[in-house]
Amino acid sequence: MRSDDDIGLVERVQQELRAVRWLDTAEVRAVARRRSRFRAAAVTVGVVVLSIPLVTAVALPSRPPTVPGETGAISRAEIPFEALLQPEDLRVEVDAPIVNAGLAEPIVVDPELARCLQAKGVSPAWEMSRYSRSQSMRRPQDVRIEDGMALGSGISIVLSQDVYRITPQVAQTLFASLDRRIGNCLSWESVVVGAIDDMAEWVEFHAVQHWEVVDRQFAGDESVLIRHRVGETRRGDADGEVLAGPTPPDIIAVVRVGDLVTVVDVEAGESESELRRLAVLAAGRMCAATNPPC
Repeated sequence: MRSDDDIGLVERVQQELRAVRWLDTAEVRAVARRRSRFRAAAVTVGVVVLSIPLVTAVALPSRPPTVPGETGAISRAEIPFEALLQPEDLRVEVDAPIVNAGLAEPIVVDPELARCLQAKGVSPAWEMSRYSRSQSMRRPQDVRIEDGMALGSGISIVLSQDVYRITPQVAQTLFASLDRRIGNCLSWESVVVGAIDDMAEWVEFHAVQHWEVVDRQFAGDESVLIRHRVGETRRGDADGEVLAGPTPPDIIAVVRVGDLVTVVDVEAGESESELRRLAVLAAGRMCAATNPPC
């Protein structure tokens, strides 16, 4: 028989899941493109085939699992919405966040970094979380009516954020492991197959990508700021025709507060100072949800 506490948790989860707005097909594709971070191949002359991740909301179990190496009861397991950045934290207007929950998810800092590691024969071996909560925020869509049809300006993802609850063991090794991964991918020539000329011709798109840590210890207990740059996109090989110039840098913040860690990614071209500001706000919002609270 479930206790009153169990019933209360189940009811809270059900209420949260009812508040989740499920993504339609266009939104799933937009989030996938945003999270792939390989914008060099997404040029006007080409269409790149990308895999689309399944976006789900997972009901949390009524009792948190035992964490090896920890003593005493854990007072918090699920990650509340309040631990995430809120729309008012951004300096631009956004729609209501698209949110989903997860259980035992890998802490993937950058999917494109995982591609680099695999290409270099290094297993990413991302650390696993206990619980997670993710969101994306997008600009309001400008919809107009023409000839009886609703036309939109396209989906623009302003911010993506993942928050993970981790074990003490993961907290001790996460940032050192991330440094090693970035060290393996300071420079990488990536290849993506896509179509040009209205899909009349399929070619390989080549682009050199770079990752580097540009700042540390600016928020929370631990933090890093990662800059991801993509150079010119060329047809066929590294010496082929230039199809697109370098893209604006993609900046990613990773911040840990206690047993919570967040990965915050903003739209390409956003300033590093703005991401630092958001990272500090994210650390503050996570504080009340850590074990123990800040």
